[in-house]
Amino acid sequence: MRNCTLCRFSKVCNGLPGVCILMQFAAILLLLGVLGYLFITQEFLP
Repeated sequence: MRNCTLCRFSKVCNGLPGVCILMQFAAILLLLGVLGYLFITQEFLP
């Protein structure tokens, strides 16, 4: 994983290959958290 092409931060990823994967997981978790928050507030709060 010397050249990371999956994310836009290629300079950071070339130095730290694990950053690319961690950033993708962080983006997915953030999206799920926002969707979960919206679902809970819409369904359970009047």
